[in-house]
Amino acid sequence: MQDVARDTIYVLLWGDLVETIRGLASVRRIHEANRRARLILLTTPDYEGLLKHCPWFGAIETDALAEGPAGRLMVKRVKIAKPVAVFDLVGNETSRRIKGGFRFSRTRWVEAAARPEPGVHPVEAAAISLGRAGLGEDAYRLGEAPSPDVSWVDYFARTSRTLEPEYFGINGPFALLAPAGDEVKPALRWPKERWASLAHALTEARITPAVVGGPSAREVGRYIAERAPGARDITGKAKLVQLAGLGRRSRFVFGEDTGLLHLLVAAGPPALALYPGGEQDPALIAPRGPSTVVIMHAPTLAQVTPEEAMQAMRFAGGFNETTRAA
Repeated sequence: MQDVARDTIYVLLWGDLVETIRGLASVRRIHEANRRARLILLTTPDYEGLLKHCPWFGAIETDALAEGPAGRLMVKRVKIAKPVAVFDLVGNETSRRIKGGFRFSRTRWVEAAARPEPGVHPVEAAAISLGRAGLGEDAYRLGEAPSPDVSWVDYFARTSRTLEPEYFGINGPFALLAPAGDEVKPALRWPKERWASLAHALTEARITPAVVGGPSAREVGRYIAERAPGARDITGKAKLVQLAGLGRRSRFVFGEDTGLLHLLVAAGPPALALYPGGEQDPALIAPRGPSTVVIMHAPTLAQVTPEEAMQAMRFAGGFNETTRAA
């Protein structure tokens, strides 16, 4: 007996890591509203290694930015699939170019990208766009919209030990420290001496500090590990899906305004996010997740002390005896 053919829905989602993680909040709502449909993600290769483990997608295609003949073939391929709907979570010139190829199609094109509005967080803005398209409410106050969710990495974790803390030499309770890399100006970063002091305080509290980040964060990672015996430096050593798996098991995460922080917060731990003083309200750009996110900002980040960071994480529940992963 053959399976009943399912409707196909395309989801357009690409951008930097922050935009991608935020977009997952919309993807989940699309999936929940169309459980019998087959969702195909049209994206770029940047985060395929992470998103290929998301069970909400039946397939992932990575040529969204193809141009010329390759771009026309991509649009033709999507049209041949006869999707009942295309959810555009990008809303830029490239996605509108793809939309142009559907001028004479019966496919429903849903403009679901977050529309920038004063005083509105992008997660709420995207939820409002989906609501106006018929998926859920179309009005949210700050903090009300469903948050991004990467709990689905638990499925991959059950079959791969590379997501386990022990794989990285981490045993017992641990916290993730996510400093910005050297692509950020030193004046906008928390001093590495503060990071080392925080790591030392965590080890005294019997919590292993694990420093995470890309290759650009290796210098601060080495500095912390050298001055805080017991700290683990895994900067540049873990893939995004592995970092999400670590986030699922960590007590809490502490970081500066980086894309990685958004991924780790979406994994579920309580978090402390550091922001330098500026005109933009940190609450309107902060990472979102299922647990408490404490925002600390000061004209100069050096004004924030490790003691204040520890106190904030206790307040957020980071020292509770729980992890999120099953």
